[in-house]
Amino acid sequence: MMKLALGTVQFGLDYGVSNSQGQVCPNEVTKILSLAKQAGINTLDTAPAYGDSEQVLGATRLTQQFSIVSKIPALNNNEIDIEHYVKSSLQHLNIKKLSAVLFHQVQDIISSTHAKKRFNALVKLKEQGKITKIGISVYSPAQLEYCFGHYQFDIVQLPLNCFDQRFIQTNWLQKLSDSGIEIHCRSLFLQGLLLMEPEKLPTYFNPFKKHFHRFINIAKQLNISPLCLALAIGHQYNSIEKMVIGCCNIKQLSEIISANAVAKEIKKDLSSLTCENENLIIPSNWHL
Repeated sequence: MMKLALGTVQFGLDYGVSNSQGQVCPNEVTKILSLAKQAGINTLDTAPAYGDSEQVLGATRLTQQFSIVSKIPALNNNEIDIEHYVKSSLQHLNIKKLSAVLFHQVQDIISSTHAKKRFNALVKLKEQGKITKIGISVYSPAQLEYCFGHYQFDIVQLPLNCFDQRFIQTNWLQKLSDSGIEIHCRSLFLQGLLLMEPEKLPTYFNPFKKHFHRFINIAKQLNISPLCLALAIGHQYNSIEKMVIGCCNIKQLSEIISANAVAKEIKKDLSSLTCENENLIIPSNWHL
């Protein structure tokens, strides 16, 4: 099974601390999607919060060849009706049904007085056949724990990489798998940081250089590229259904596809790469 899923934030925004090319042009998007399909990648991950990513994807006329995961954007305090967001995504993407829809800001169904009404609205859209699966995008084990205890959902997207192993350490991957919940992981490259040379990192990351050097050294010991090592952690857990990766051109996607074939065979325990400092592993904490 092809674990890779194609993230599309770069198609709608100038995104990523290591991205020097800016937003991907529509012509390149079409080439990327064609290569992805050829390589067996069958899932796209997008969101209204990703600029005009959904519109760019829809304009390619290739979206019907993929399963597409989209998200409900951050809601204002009194917002309950979320159907229009799903309808908008379907229209922009030029499709009739979404493979999955997630709450992009999970706090919208945790701390709001309208939390249950919002979740039930998504359940209703699933019952109407506009969505196959419903779920959540989480940023911490605590958020996941709350939602697991209060809602029934089909799919979870969570951050995971060689530095950020919180969901492994707290045994959530196994617990979700045992409950039949599909797991998609994102941030495998930590916005591209893991693929940068330590000397070229922004100065903010100077206090964390030892982590990057350890990562590079393990890649050298295994005689593989940092890209292979970054992908390897997702293959060490059968419970992970999809690994969401991003790229800015077909050259990068081709490199990822090739590295992924190698990464599947890596058996080394990567727990020694774990970093618990949230000023490194959580991008929203970065001060760049």
